[in-house]
Amino acid sequence: MIITNILRMNNLRINILLFFIIFSLTLKSQSVCDTLPFINCDLNHITGHDENIKNLAQKFNLINSNPEKPIQIIHIGDSHLQAGFLSEKIKQEIFKAFLITDTFASPGFIFPYTIAQTNNPYNYKVDYSGTWMWCKNIDQEKTCNLGLSGITLETNDSSSFISIKMNNTKYNKPKSYYFDRIKIFHNHDSSFSLNVNGQKARPINNYSLVQLETLTDSIMIHVNLKDTIKYFELYGIILENSRSDKIQYHTIGVNGATAQSYLKCNYFPNQLKSIDPDLIIISLGTNEAFDEDLSIIEHEYLLKDLILQIKDVAPDASIILTTPNDHIKYGMTNKKVLFIRKNILKICAEFKLAFWDYYTIMGGEKSIIEWYNKGLTGEDKLHFRKKGYEIQGELFAKALFEIIYNPLLLGGAMGGN
Repeated sequence: MIITNILRMNNLRINILLFFIIFSLTLKSQSVCDTLPFINCDLNHITGHDENIKNLAQKFNLINSNPEKPIQIIHIGDSHLQAGFLSEKIKQEIFKAFLITDTFASPGFIFPYTIAQTNNPYNYKVDYSGTWMWCKNIDQEKTCNLGLSGITLETNDSSSFISIKMNNTKYNKPKSYYFDRIKIFHNHDSSFSLNVNGQKARPINNYSLVQLETLTDSIMIHVNLKDTIKYFELYGIILENSRSDKIQYHTIGVNGATAQSYLKCNYFPNQLKSIDPDLIIISLGTNEAFDEDLSIIEHEYLLKDLILQIKDVAPDASIILTTPNDHIKYGMTNKKVLFIRKNILKICAEFKLAFWDYYTIMGGEKSIIEWYNKGLTGEDKLHFRKKGYEIQGELFAKALFEIIYNPLLLGGAMGGN
C-alpha cells in the first residue's frame, strides 16, 4: 500500500510538472503566433482517433520512475527530415520536457548520408575511406536490398571505414549526444566482420552489436573483408545510451521519398520490428504532390499499404500522420497538396489514426508566401530554413505534449475537416 501511494505521488508530481511544461510552451507558442499571425495557433492540435495513445501517454507518465524500456519514436519522411532541422527540434523539445535530470541523450537511428553523396543532417559529421556504391528507395529501378533508412551503401574495398562524430560542441542544445551501444544494420556473411572503436561487433539477428565500456560521442567502423568478390551492405546505425536511455527518437528521411519509396524497402518491416516503436510519425506527401502523373487513388492505396505494413509489425504503436506544407510549384500554389491532405485525413478516419494538419496550421493556401516574406523558407518556397523548421517542430511538440498530458483530448472535436 505504501509503495502504491508513493507511485501515485510520483505520478502526481510528474503530471503537475507536465502541466507547467505545457503551460510554458503555450506561452512560447503564443509569442510565435504574435510575430507570425498567419499561423492558425488555435488549430494546433493532434486530432483523430488512436486507441494506442493512452498506452503511450502512460509510458511518458512513468518515464522517470521505472520504465521497462526506452520509449521508441520513429519519424519517417522525405527531404524535410533528411536535413535534420525539423526532427532535431522535436527531439530536443521532448528531451528537454521529459529527461529532466539527464545530461545526455542518445542520437538514435542515423545514416552516413555523406558517403551516398547527399546532404547529411547537421548534428553529426561523417568521414570515410574506400570505394562505396549506393542505391536509394527513390531510384526508378530497385537494384539492391533496402532497409529502414531507404538508402544502402555497398563496398568490397578492404580499406573501407566510416567515422561518425556528434557535433555536440558546435551546437548548444539542451541535451548533448553520447552513447555506448552501437547497432549496425547490415547483411550478414562470414566473409567480412566489423570492428567499432577497436571492438569486434557481435552479429545478432539483422544487425551487429557493440557495447563500449565508456560513453563516447564518436565511432570508427572498420569493415574487414576476406573475400572482395562479396559486398558489405550498410542499411543504418542506431546509437544508444545503455546507462540512461529513456527516450529514443529515430529520424528516417530520404530526399524525394514517397510512400511508394518505403514500400520498395524489403528489410523495412523486420528492422522496424526490431526497434519495437511506441510512436510512429509519418511525414510524406510533398513529393506525391509534385508528381506530374499523380493519381489520387494510387496515392491512397500506396499510403494505406505502407500503414498496413507498419501496423503488421508494430500493432501497438501509435501512428500520427502529418499533412505536407503549402508550397509553390512552377511559380504557382501547388493545389495538389489539397488532394494529398484530403487523402491523409480520409485514411486516418478509416484506420482510426491521429493526424497533425500542418497545412492548415501553417496558414493554408498561399501561406508559404508569408513564411517566405519572413525569411523562414528557401528560395524554392518549398523547403524551410533552419528557423522555419524549428518553428514547425516547436508547434508539433506542443501539440504532442497536449495529448500526452491528456490523451482524452484526442478526438474528432479538435480539428481538421
